[in-house]
Amino acid sequence: MSTHAFPAPSRRQWLQWSVAGAVAAASPLLARQSQAATLPANFLNAGKPVTLVVGGPAGGATDGVARVVAQELSKSLAHEIVVENKAGASGTIGSKFVSQARNDGHTLLLGQIAPNVLAPLMQNPRPYDPVSGFTPIGQIGNTASVLVVPAGGPRTLKEAFAQWKRKGSLSYASTGQGSGAHLLGHLLANELGVQGLHVPYRGSPFALQDLVGGRVDCMLVTAGAIGSYIDAKKLQALAVASQSRSRFYPSLPTLRESGLQSVVNEGWFGLFTSAQTPAPIAHGWHAHLNAALQSPTVVKQLESLVVDIAPSASYSAYASFIRHETEHWGRVVGQMGDSLRSA
Repeated sequence: MSTHAFPAPSRRQWLQWSVAGAVAAASPLLARQSQAATLPANFLNAGKPVTLVVGGPAGGATDGVARVVAQELSKSLAHEIVVENKAGASGTIGSKFVSQARNDGHTLLLGQIAPNVLAPLMQNPRPYDPVSGFTPIGQIGNTASVLVVPAGGPRTLKEAFAQWKRKGSLSYASTGQGSGAHLLGHLLANELGVQGLHVPYRGSPFALQDLVGGRVDCMLVTAGAIGSYIDAKKLQALAVASQSRSRFYPSLPTLRESGLQSVVNEGWFGLFTSAQTPAPIAHGWHAHLNAALQSPTVVKQLESLVVDIAPSASYSAYASFIRHETEHWGRVVGQMGDSLRSA
C-alpha cells in the first residue's frame, strides 16, 4: 500500500497562483472566478483529510488519473487529499474499503468499469453491490482498451488471429479475476473459437512486464498504461476494443471492424464515495469535480494519459449511468455463464 498527500495550499501558494492568474487571458480568468464563487463550500469537516483510494498500484493508469484529479481538487477546496493505493483482487480491495467507509464524504474512490461493475458481477461471492454499494459522484472521462502483443509477435490483427487459430489457443494477461482485461480476453478467445488461458496479475505494470517478455500472448489493456511501451517498441498495438476508433490511436482498427462483434468495452474513470452519503456532500463533490475538469492543466494532463474528458451532468445522472452499465454487463456475464467465472 502506498500513499501520497496533496496538502491544502499554503498562503504563499495561493499568492503564487493569484499572480499566475493575473497574467492569464482575462475572459477565462473571470469565468473561472465566477465559477469558483458559486461552488459549494463547507460540506467537508475542516482539518480532516480526504482519502482518495486507487484500486491499482502506484504508477498504473488509474493511479495517474487519481493524482491529476486529487491535486486540482485539493487546490479548489483548500483541503488535504491523500491518494492511497490499495491494489489487488481486480481492484476490489480498494473498492470494498470505500464501500464500507463512513458516509461523511472523506473517503473517495477513483472508480473504473472493471472493479465497480464487472468484478462484482463475475466474482462469487460478490464483494459489494455495483449500484447500492457506492454513491456515484461523477464521471471523469473515457478511455479505450487496446489489444497489445510483444514487439516480436504478430504485426497485424490478421497475423495474430491466424497464429492463435493455428495453435488453437491464446494466453491473455489481466489485472485479476473480474477485470476488464479478463472479460475482454475471454470474449476474444471465444469469438476466435480457440481455448483461452487467463493469466491474472496484481496490476497492469506487472502484467505488461510479462507480456514484454513474451510469457503471455496478448492483453487488452487501458490505453493510458501502454504509451511508454509502445514508444520504446517493447509492445505492438494491434486494435482497440471500442465502438469507434480512438482519436489517440486513429490508425488502429476496432476489433468490430475485424468481425469480433462482442469484444467491445468503453472504459471510463469516475469518482465515487461510500453508500448512503448525504446529497449535499455528493453534490458538493460533483460540482468541484466538474470544475476541476474544466482546468486547462487537468485537460492536458488527462489527455496525456489517453483520457477523453466526459463529465456527467449531475451525480444522480451518473448514478443512472452506473445502473445502466450494471444491467448491460450483467446480461453479458449471464450469457457467458460458468465458462467466464471459471476462466
